[in-house]
Formats: sequence, C-alpha cells, structure tokens
Amino acid sequence: MATKSGKYWVTWANTNAKNSTNIDDLDTTFKTNVKAFKKALEDAGAKIVISTTKRSKKRAYLFHWSWKISQGKCKPTDAPKMAGVDIEWDHGDIAKSKAGALEMVNGFGLAVPPKSINAPSLTSNHIDGKAIDMTITWAGKIKVKKKDGTETEVTYFPNANNNLVLHAVGDSYSVKKLKTDAPHWSHNGR
Repeated sequence: MATKSGKYWVTWANTNAKNSTNIDDLDTTFKTNVKAFKKALEDAGAKIVISTTKRSKKRAYLFHWSWKISQGKCKPTDAPKMAGVDIEWDHGDIAKSKAGALEMVNGFGLAVPPKSINAPSLTSNHIDGKAIDMTITWAGKIKVKKKDGTETEVTYFPNANNNLVLHAVGDSYSVKKLKTDAPHWSHNGR
C-alpha cells in the first residue's frame, strides 16, 4: 500500500535516495572546474556552503512532483508512478494533497518563488554529476580571479540570480549559473 505524500518521504529519501554534498562525486571535468572556481572565491574571502552535488533519480522525482503539487502547478493525479517509490500524491482532497507536498518541499529545503520559479528537474544535471547547489556569501566587495588570472571586483547580492559579475567569473571556469535558481550552477547553465 502506498504512503501518502508528506514529511515521511523526506526521511525516506534521506536514507534511500541521498543527495551528495561532496565535490569529488561530480563528473571529472566539472569537478575540476568547480574546485578551481571555489578556490578563487575562497581566496577572495567568500564563504561557500554546498547543499547538493550528485542526486539520485528517485530524489529528483520526489523534489519535482512535491514542488509542482505544492505550488499548484499540477494536480496530484498528474504525477506518474516511479518504480521503487511507493508514494500516493493524491490524498483525495486538493488542500490535503498540496499540504502533504508542501511538507516535503519544506523538509527538503527546496527553493520556491521568488528564489526559484521552476520545479526541480526530473533530468537535472545533478543526476549526472554536472551541477552543484551552493550558497556563496561575503560582505561588501571582493576581488576574485577569473580562470585567466585577471581580478574582477564583485559586489555581494543577497540573491545570486541577480549577480551578473559573479556569473561571469563562474563562466570563466565553465561553471555556469542557472539564473532562475539561486544556489544552482552547472556545466551548461541548466
């Protein structure tokens, strides 16, 4: 018998469909680029907190459908079944279904509007180890070296989606910003 959506699934995923926070779990080329970008940021005085590197397909499934249902972007019955994840999205009442999905969104710490306007992807670059979610902070302005060694002054923005200068520094390392998801960087900007 399927278990209804809700906080149970956060605990289940943390045991059965873990996210990695280890840079070494990334694709070889992307890992090298991320390490170089991270070092440049840290050398300039930035603090980096990594929340995700590699993600399981089952976790991506739970992220995607809990986000879409909780945000009213689809009906609970729109979510297809996934082998190995015996979840019931439809609680028989739309408010209860949305509440169960929102418990999962909150438990997973997923970004919702305005920080993220898109549902987490079912085909995320995280699954292939070609994306990283990281929060980058510092005070005021720092000077960060691009891959070619030139220094760029970067002003701190609370929402990384708006920091075009930081995005350009990341681009120099082939670590590209997804401008609709504050912590997300990848090999191709998606």
